[in-house]
Amino acid sequence: MKKKNLLFDASVIAENLHSGRGRSGIYFTTYNILKNLIKSDAFDISLYCSTETDENFVNFVHDNFGEIPICLGNKYSKLLKKLSVLDGELRTKKHNILKLLLNVFLRKPVKFIGKVSKLPKFDIAFSTFRSFDKKIKAKHKYILLYDAIPLLFPEYYPEMNTGKYWYTHLINYIKSKNTECKYFSISESTKIDFIKLLDMSQGDIMVIPLAASDNFYPETDAKKIAKIRKKYNVPTNKKYVFSLCTLEPRKNLIRAVKTFIEFIKKNKIDDMVFVLGGAHWDEFIGKLESEIKDLGKYKDKIIRAGYIDDEDLSALYSGAEWFVYTSQYEGFGLPPLEAMKCGCPVITSNNSSLPEVVGDAAIMIDWDSDEQHISAYEKYYTDKKYRQKMADAGLKRSKEFSWKNTADIIIDGINKGF
Repeated sequence: MKKKNLLFDASVIAENLHSGRGRSGIYFTTYNILKNLIKSDAFDISLYCSTETDENFVNFVHDNFGEIPICLGNKYSKLLKKLSVLDGELRTKKHNILKLLLNVFLRKPVKFIGKVSKLPKFDIAFSTFRSFDKKIKAKHKYILLYDAIPLLFPEYYPEMNTGKYWYTHLINYIKSKNTECKYFSISESTKIDFIKLLDMSQGDIMVIPLAASDNFYPETDAKKIAKIRKKYNVPTNKKYVFSLCTLEPRKNLIRAVKTFIEFIKKNKIDDMVFVLGGAHWDEFIGKLESEIKDLGKYKDKIIRAGYIDDEDLSALYSGAEWFVYTSQYEGFGLPPLEAMKCGCPVITSNNSSLPEVVGDAAIMIDWDSDEQHISAYEKYYTDKKYRQKMADAGLKRSKEFSWKNTADIIIDGINKGF
């Protein structure tokens, strides 16, 4: 039987070729799903890229995914890239008339011609987050849904009103009721939200749990952990609590740190610090100072690790006494799963998708309860046996998730045309 051909939107990979801060959970999800779909050999896969590309992207694809066909959203992308460079040079030299002529008579026409140029028709089109360009033609289309956070908490997403935000386009696409498109969601919680908020049909959404990368593991080499601690200025003579997240209000980081300080105050603890990965420090510390009047006495208990390189995460998770991730809401919540895979006990919220991720292998609390935060800290700090029990339970739980399993569910769903 002839294999179906599948067009996979790899635009987010092209936009984040170089490792670093720009690589989000969507990037890693896209990378791992693509890698495992190719490994399965279930489809004849071609990649789609809507953005301007160059040889670096082609080389990256060949190095990571093999010799795979690439379809460009604009076949003149190389020319457009050169025109963008020229445009920038003219801007710096203030050649406004030349820049105008360049845009009107060359750049805009090339963009337009590229947009209307046709792509081959595919059996299946798959996007890991964006809605599809009109030029993508396929018998069946699938889009991955992460969360309904911008719909549930619009106050955090003013860009939703600009008309340029990718999520706004996705919501409008869903509302248009494209009959050839169905959806995968990363949790049962996300599925329920979309059905409730956008009146979607239950039969049009299939759940595919995500997974932590194979690069996460329990690091047992004390010298390596010490080396990584030194790299991120974590005192080697102190135990530490670890948290890894962005500084969005729903991440609840202010409460997590504030209650940690109350915990060490209450119990007269001097051998622990709180290590923050990924926070924007200046903004964060200002908010924290407004919450804690005597913060100055405890500033040395808060360690700013900043952005953490992927290869260092296992050591930091493994060296921590426990990991804190008490978000107000999550579509899935990969960091708690990563921590569990490294044998680190977890404290997380009891809301949204997080119970689906941790099961009974973490302390789950109300995200907005100071008392429950402090109680959870005390439980892990005072009970070493319980801490080890939860570390073991987390390791066991983490083995239930894998990118191969995620890809297998996608393949099965597509083949059955769910």
